[in-house]
Amino acid sequence: MTNVPPASPPSAAEIPSGIRAASTVCWIVGIITILVALALGIPAIATGDGLLFIAVNGLAGLVVCLAAVQIRRQRKIGVLLMVVAWAIPTIVALVQHLPVRGSLLLFLALVLTGANWKHFR
Repeated sequence: MTNVPPASPPSAAEIPSGIRAASTVCWIVGIITILVALALGIPAIATGDGLLFIAVNGLAGLVVCLAAVQIRRQRKIGVLLMVVAWAIPTIVALVQHLPVRGSLLLFLALVLTGANWKHFR
């Protein structure tokens, strides 16, 4: 019998710099999204519109943070989570007939991730 050592996560030195940059940008985008959702949504609760805003953008921020973890682990599911995080607020805005604005930092993270696609498993 051959003994196969268990697969260990790659150390920080083994992770390509593009993956680290994409993961870091995802963390920044996720945290900023959550903080902005709270800062703008809590005062808007008085008008009745804030709860949906907090829920949608808070969920998107959490999904981006989860994507950052998966990207750092070099998993393809992280890219899918980033696309889902972009799509959630976009679809809700389209359904409510509101203007749709994209996140430049999230786009930057998607570009960095796409440029390093060969490192994902």
